[in-house]
Amino acid sequence: MRNTNRNIQILICSLIIAAGPLAAEVKMQVSGGRPIVDGVYVNGHGPYRFLVDTGTNVNLIDANVARSIGLTATFQTKLTSSTGATSVSGGSGIEVLLDSAKAERQEFLFLPLEAIRDFLPDIQGVLGQRFLSRFDYTLDLRQKRLEFGKQDWNGTRAEFKMINAEPVVFTSLGHLVLDSGARQLVLFGVEPEGGYGFAGELRTATGSQKIGLVSGKPLTIEGRRISRGDGIALPNRTPGVDGLLPLNLFKVIYFCNSEGYVIFE
Repeated sequence: MRNTNRNIQILICSLIIAAGPLAAEVKMQVSGGRPIVDGVYVNGHGPYRFLVDTGTNVNLIDANVARSIGLTATFQTKLTSSTGATSVSGGSGIEVLLDSAKAERQEFLFLPLEAIRDFLPDIQGVLGQRFLSRFDYTLDLRQKRLEFGKQDWNGTRAEFKMINAEPVVFTSLGHLVLDSGARQLVLFGVEPEGGYGFAGELRTATGSQKIGLVSGKPLTIEGRRISRGDGIALPNRTPGVDGLLPLNLFKVIYFCNSEGYVIFE
């Protein structure tokens, strides 16, 4: 899921990244390849069930939950994605706690989460890069755990850069956002091939978009063959990036935000 908004662009150089003594291991659920955690506290309220979404630069919380715990709107902004744009309100100065991983002065957007609940019915919010980029962490989809802290993993190492405050790696298919919220490979500005044509609609919090299918575009990273490149084609282009790389293609992915690289296993 890819979303951008006004000034919610994370300047990595200004963040204090917890790369040292922090150690926390959180059990996850994995639904459709997407990681979910149950122990999120927002300003001391919870625990809530949140999607862990590396492919969005913002945090989201259900508007009804925000209202019930006394979160107040401090700004209005435009939330945009590859499917459209919508005006939303949000709040700042919010504390988030997940096990021992704590982040203060967080911003959340308040909105209904029907599009997410289409495939994750019980979700109450989304932890995006606004929170995640504060830490080094491992998403272990095989063992279903989220582990915070510096790690030493074997695997394919790739440098990433932040574009629109989202982590992007260079691949054989272009610059792709590392997106744990995506179920399939998504390529922007690509016409469907092989006679697949129109295949349905992609629905997000900002609207819906007709999609097609693509196949047979080999996906490699740092010389490693990842998949044969089957995925979704979106006609819209997004400046700076060529698509979304779903993390369910891997067993484990380690984000070293303190040094700007990821390791895939």
